[in-house]
Amino acid sequence: MKKYLLGTILFLILILTTGCKRSIVGKWKAIDTKNEYIYRFNRDKTCSYEMTVARLDCTYEVSDNKLIIFYSGNTKGNTYEYKIEGDTLIIKDDTGKDNKFSKQKQTLDNK
Repeated sequence: MKKYLLGTILFLILILTTGCKRSIVGKWKAIDTKNEYIYRFNRDKTCSYEMTVARLDCTYEVSDNKLIIFYSGNTKGNTYEYKIEGDTLIIKDDTGKDNKFSKQKQTLDNK
């Protein structure tokens, strides 16, 4: 009985410590900017970066607090520090500026 209880406690600790990380998958819209910028991160590691006048297709990798984006046509990925706070994705750009994106609700029109 003690082994079962200890195993259950260890399992719960594992779930609580690893299950709290938020997923980057979804649609994220830039906030605090005059222009419209949208990132879409899909489960299959494809993504897109949409601006008012253009769209860039990409793939991505996530490791610890690093986001690596491989834009279409580029063999070298761009590496950014990132974090998720609530429904806000924060990507630090090359200049050290935090760019904030708000998670958008999914609808049938914007899967």
